[in-house]
Amino acid sequence: MKQRVIVILALAAGLALGHDVAEAAPTAGIRGRVVDKAGKPIEGVKLDMEFKGESRVKITKSQLTDKKGGFVRMGIPDGSWKITFTKEGYKPYVMEIYLSLGGFSEVEDVVLEEGAAAVTAPTEGAAGETILPASEEANKAGEAYTAAVEAAKAGRYDEAEAGLKSVIEKFPGVASAHFNLGYVYRMKKDWKAAEAEFDKAAELDPTKPDAYIAAAAMRELDGRGGEAAEKMLAAAGLFEQDAKFQYALGVTCVNSGKSPEAEAAFRRVMALDPANPEPYYQVATLVLGQSKTPQAIELLDKYIGMTGQDATNLTTARALVEALRKKK
Repeated sequence: MKQRVIVILALAAGLALGHDVAEAAPTAGIRGRVVDKAGKPIEGVKLDMEFKGESRVKITKSQLTDKKGGFVRMGIPDGSWKITFTKEGYKPYVMEIYLSLGGFSEVEDVVLEEGAAAVTAPTEGAAGETILPASEEANKAGEAYTAAVEAAKAGRYDEAEAGLKSVIEKFPGVASAHFNLGYVYRMKKDWKAAEAEFDKAAELDPTKPDAYIAAAAMRELDGRGGEAAEKMLAAAGLFEQDAKFQYALGVTCVNSGKSPEAEAAFRRVMALDPANPEPYYQVATLVLGQSKTPQAIELLDKYIGMTGQDATNLTTARALVEALRKKK
């Protein structure tokens, strides 16, 4: 069985939702073609895709090439993938590839050689991911998706909205299309429409924290901070080991006056991501409100001695420590 390793540097697109709440970024995609040694397209080649990057659940995908030997896949996690190409009468072919965020990675033609029949076990599709049929329609949707992402990055939000809606109309189960449409509505300050799209993205792909975090941010912007916190707390069990979600949970709870829940979330971040300075600052301010001055000073000293702090928080932390020590 042949093997090759390809590194694709796709366009890294970061559609920011605000650094203190969440970041929205397009997921990855791949597009290519399978041919024989003479360059003739091969229809009906099975692609078994297995995600090899970091994930709490196993992610696998499966689809067939179309009449032109083409295949396209969008809305998949960025990172390392192993793709096995099989068809009766041809030798199996394995590709290991790294997909980066934003649009599609175009791969060179996959060439299958005639040989022994392939025997492969079926793969299970991961919850929350739609398997796109191999078709011209899917290819057009992929192109529309990429164009919409580019339009959103350029600030052409009406164009991006139309493009993403066209993708969703044909393939309503693609979570990343709903997520990016939510971002577009957010930039247009339509909080409720953005919230609905982020909620849909979370429903379609419940394994990722970004949509939950983004939906909570929209509820806060819409003046429903208490609801935002309750929704985040309801989803917290899914992301107990996710530092990004836990930090956002802490911020949301602080904003809604849920100090005990906020402190618990920030302390989880301290355990999960000890190099992140910000939870130390957040917990210090919370324990200070509980009149635990020595503990607050200890945490603030720790925070000041770290690197990568928020500049405003660092200035505040230094002033707090100085003031607290004078009171002692």
